[in-house]
Amino acid sequence: MVNYSDFIQLGRLIRHLEPHVTNMTLHILTHEHREEIARKIIEGLLGSNPDQTLHIETSSGEYTNEIAILQIGKSKYTFEKDHQDIFISKMNHYSCRITAGSYGILAYHTDYPGVIRDVSRILAENQINISSMKVSREQKGKNALLVSLTDEEIPAETIAKIERIPQITKIVALCPV
Repeated sequence: MVNYSDFIQLGRLIRHLEPHVTNMTLHILTHEHREEIARKIIEGLLGSNPDQTLHIETSSGEYTNEIAILQIGKSKYTFEKDHQDIFISKMNHYSCRITAGSYGILAYHTDYPGVIRDVSRILAENQINISSMKVSREQKGKNALLVSLTDEEIPAETIAKIERIPQITKIVALCPV
């Protein structure tokens, strides 16, 4: 059973991450429910009265878990499913697992030993419980992304503390939209 509202929520999340939604292509990789999945992603991304256009392509192949790939300019988001969730599995070349309705942060940083410790410590000091965490990098010592999903919204003051970590280059708060 496919929960189509998850596609709407994930589309809204991407809209939150992408200030300019232009030059978009949606690649539908699954054979099942193609039209409905495309419709729900578009609804979340563009709302009920879209001003932008979106090019849709379908695949002739069958993919195990990947459902769709959304390209917005140079950004790329991969949607996947498993036995329990629909989620964003990749953002550009970074692996992640962002489910619909998630609270948390995306912490872009320069790869260094201790990033998990530093971010986790600040969250723990502020009584924020981590439900999942994933770190992905371009290569050792280069750009990386830490995705920390939490049980509750992270207050702006806590995000500001994480932003003060010297190697952090950008923080994006995640909250259900």
